[in-house]
Amino acid sequence: MRDYRVIYEFDTETGQVMATVPELNYVSSFGADFAEAERNIKEAVLAYLEALAQEGKPFPEPAEEREGTFLRSREFDLAAPRVRA
Repeated sequence: MRDYRVIYEFDTETGQVMATVPELNYVSSFGADFAEAERNIKEAVLAYLEALAQEGKPFPEPAEEREGTFLRSREFDLAAPRVRA
């Protein structure tokens, strides 16, 4: 199962939470609070991985860094391109 590191930041000007995944070309999303930002970044990551799969490109490897917040979803593995023998 893939675990992608997420960086959360609070924007004091807008009052929103920004979520960014560096390993996935810095895909990002936002929400009115942490829970909404987390839901939105999961959706954005899944869309990004599905686009890679459609193009036949491999998924980036998750960061080896083990500190911080990580997204984990079986959906990310299901979106992975299948290798043909």
